[in-house]
Amino acid sequence: MATKHYIVFFLVLATSIVLSPARHAIGMPQVFADPLPADTLSPAPGDTLTVTGTALTVPDSTALQAEDGQSSADTSMTTEDDQGDTQTQADRDRNVLPAVTEIISFTKIFSSMLVLLLIWGFIRFLSAALTNLSERFSGQRLLIKRIIPVSKVVLWAAALYFVIAGIIQPPVETIITVSASVGIAIGFASQDILRNIFGGIMIILDRPFQVGDKIDIDGQYGEVLQIGLRSVRIVTEDDSVVTVPNAEIMNKAVSNANSSALDCQVVAELFLPRNTDSDVITAVCRRAAQTSRYVYLNKPVFVHITHTTVGPRDYLKVRVKAYVLDIRYEQEFRSDMTVISMRELRRLGLSEPG
Repeated sequence: MATKHYIVFFLVLATSIVLSPARHAIGMPQVFADPLPADTLSPAPGDTLTVTGTALTVPDSTALQAEDGQSSADTSMTTEDDQGDTQTQADRDRNVLPAVTEIISFTKIFSSMLVLLLIWGFIRFLSAALTNLSERFSGQRLLIKRIIPVSKVVLWAAALYFVIAGIIQPPVETIITVSASVGIAIGFASQDILRNIFGGIMIILDRPFQVGDKIDIDGQYGEVLQIGLRSVRIVTEDDSVVTVPNAEIMNKAVSNANSSALDCQVVAELFLPRNTDSDVITAVCRRAAQTSRYVYLNKPVFVHITHTTVGPRDYLKVRVKAYVLDIRYEQEFRSDMTVISMRELRRLGLSEPG
């Protein structure tokens, strides 16, 4: 009988050792603890379990189903959003080609070219008409010629605005994008052209000289023939047309002989022997200037006499300063003063040194 009790004791002890890990997981005593009921190992919804010191509440099936439904709904909404974004991008891609085709259609290109061609022809006609008109009214010649460069800028600006806003009519986004792209491209590829255009605009606004003025730029002296957005053209005394870029003009000193006035000071130089009477020279040269048909009598006549040395000999350098009636006759007036002075000096027994 005692042997049976020992056998039962050892069986219970072995069973306790085998079930010890499971009892640790659910907080049961390790040895000699009563086995848990079957329903305890499967907790009901809403029960509270303590696992390694932490209290956990078992959710019920309704909450689990609600969470599963919400997760499925979120996943469905995310998928629908992705599909919507993809569809929107596809729609945009499909709309790009018709929009571009509408902007650069043949009709709009032809209309734009036709408008620009008409403006170009009208500007040429207007320039020729104003030039002829200035020749007919010599007293207002410079004033009429000054209208030409300003009218060109205004007409070209109006034509470009009409082509963009009236014919092409691109969207605002397209204008901004194209303007930025074109600005960057032009800025890197055409810096010299942009500087010349900016210089031309500054010349028109600041007006250091105007069409018809006699100016000297870096040794090039002549009448301003044309002021453009890229360059200035002057015709020299040798009847040569010199083109000077506007960017160079902005960085150089410019001498203006008449400052937009019709008259201009002209200087004639004579060289006479040193022993010549200076009073006689002054009277003869002043009379020669005043009797010329090109002289502008409302302005004074000056005669300056200085000593100069040419090689081993000394001379009197005579400079006669008088104003010509029209700046176009500058060379004729200078020649006229020189010829009349030399003729009168020879009549008095005086002559220029050989």
